[in-house]
Amino acid sequence: MKTLDYWDGRLTTIPSSIDCAEMRILGGDHAPPVFTGPGHIDIRSTTDIDFTMYATPADDSDAIRRLARARENPYEVLDQFVLVATDYQGTEWNCGWIRPELKGMPNIGWPLTGKINSLVTRAEGPWVSEQSSVELVFRPKLCLPMDKAMVTVTSIDGTEIERKHSAGQQTIQLLNSEVRFFYTPSSDSLWLTAETSDKLQHPYAENWVSEPLRILLGQLVYPRLVARNFGDGTAHVWLRPLPRHFRSLSIASLLGEDPSGARKEFWELYASLLRLIAEARDDDGHPNLESHPITRFYEEIIRATQGSKWVLCMTLSSVAEGLLRLLIPPGQKVKIDNFMKMLVRQNILVDENQLSWTKVRHAVMHGQLVSLWGTKEEDKELDHLVDLVRRLTREFIKQRVDVKSDTTRVSIESPPHTPGMAVTDE
Repeated sequence: MKTLDYWDGRLTTIPSSIDCAEMRILGGDHAPPVFTGPGHIDIRSTTDIDFTMYATPADDSDAIRRLARARENPYEVLDQFVLVATDYQGTEWNCGWIRPELKGMPNIGWPLTGKINSLVTRAEGPWVSEQSSVELVFRPKLCLPMDKAMVTVTSIDGTEIERKHSAGQQTIQLLNSEVRFFYTPSSDSLWLTAETSDKLQHPYAENWVSEPLRILLGQLVYPRLVARNFGDGTAHVWLRPLPRHFRSLSIASLLGEDPSGARKEFWELYASLLRLIAEARDDDGHPNLESHPITRFYEEIIRATQGSKWVLCMTLSSVAEGLLRLLIPPGQKVKIDNFMKMLVRQNILVDENQLSWTKVRHAVMHGQLVSLWGTKEEDKELDHLVDLVRRLTREFIKQRVDVKSDTTRVSIESPPHTPGMAVTDE
């Protein structure tokens, strides 16, 4: 049983609304309500969730002062508000930090509106997984290469009239856990489930397992739905807005090609990246809730692809420098140029990488513009920069992930049989 089976259809329909018998706007996590009243949460698209509340203030004058103070001090968390809502089914939703706006002048009740960054609720009952694990639903689905194909058969009176083959599932054993990707016949979603372990634990696992996808696909890939199953019959369930999906550009991908044509390499890199991310520690020796530096570098490249070529050149140059600094052994003082030349001598880089970085970095950092549409020479320099970033990333992975001791195993497991659907080896 998967927890998100219950929530998938309920939360992912667009557009949809959650009517709430009571909403409470608090002046902090544990503060008394500043406003109360009914309202609704509107899921307008994959990128936008907002709320409307017909509010009654606990104290009119205090409410006005608080609204003004929140607007005047947007970076002071203690001056902001938290929204909690209870729908007519009795489900309580924590909507996180909000910036309510007064929509018109109050007549009967205060009409307040605002954006919501995520919805989270505590779930329990027979539909909650009893296994300590995480579940992620990516919608719209991501196209990943799978080792198991899904075969859907359509028949009339026992006579087959159509047979369709599509991607099915992929299972990876690593970090003392099983990470499973799969599609379902009737859903436009990719599912990812992972058992927790001593190396893949709450609350980090749900973030870690999706980070490699952003690096490999060159897209800002985040799950639409998340379940954190605690293993005791309870779970936290999130609905999250998604960033805009950019046009596909392999320039921002570590893989650099369509995943369907590089299945083996895709999953080997995914496993290595997940190990790298999960085993990283901060200065105090703790696991990281925030994205790994490598992930953040690729997120910046993804965003830069939507800007000008000058911005892209600056971003690639800066990312390359950031990767070089990560590769320089601690305590060693060496100039970036000299370190790159050493990597060229070790055949980790090629001459074109070092020459292009030096030429482009100095030009763009000193305000020299590139042409709007790109020349043949500039495009070559850009290609060398992209190759430089990929080579440095692979070297960083190689140094941080001990291949000899890597027990990662990519394996295939068949899901429970669904009528009209079979899963077979591709």
